Amino acid sequence: MMHPIRAALALAVTGLPLAAQAGGAAPAVASVAASIAGPALPWGDWLSGLLQPVTAALVPLAAAAVTAGIARVAPWAASVLTRDRIEAAIRAGAEFGQNAVAGAARGRTVSADLGAAVVAAGARHVLATAPAHVVRKAGGPEGVAARIFRALPLDPQASAANVLAPALAQLRGADKHPA
Repeated sequence: MMHPIRAALALAVTGLPLAAQAGGAAPAVASVAASIAGPALPWGDWLSGLLQPVTAALVPLAAAAVTAGIARVAPWAASVLTRDRIEAAIRAGAEFGQNAVAGAARGRTVSADLGAAVVAAGARHVLATAPAHVVRKAGGPEGVAARIFRALPLDPQASAANVLAPALAQLRGADKHPA
């Protein structure tokens, strides 16, 4: 990789003839210089001829730098995106369970009696719709059910013993006896 000072120097040297042509001299001086120098030089052809191999070398280097940057950020970005997908799947499962079970309503507290059915319905929904890697990262069917249990607004009487355990039993029963 080229040192930044060397790169700046190379750009300055290649841009110097173009700056001299475009800038500072007055038109009268330019016409006198053109008459003394003879025929005009084709600066556009010269510049495009010079820049073509330079760009041919710099574009792959820039692509490699971008790829290396993405490779360094990719594991972090993948973990953030997976965490967001898990949270979205759990929210969707909790909402689905509240809408699917008669007597439960979204936005209202779920009673301990209905909690197991709501958790099981939400977990089944997540297991059916979420990608496999999201379910694995969430802890499998048990982890999904536990996360939905924690996400639901449950009655104070609801506990893991009287809501989560029956929901897990319903999920395991559904696995053994598919409908």
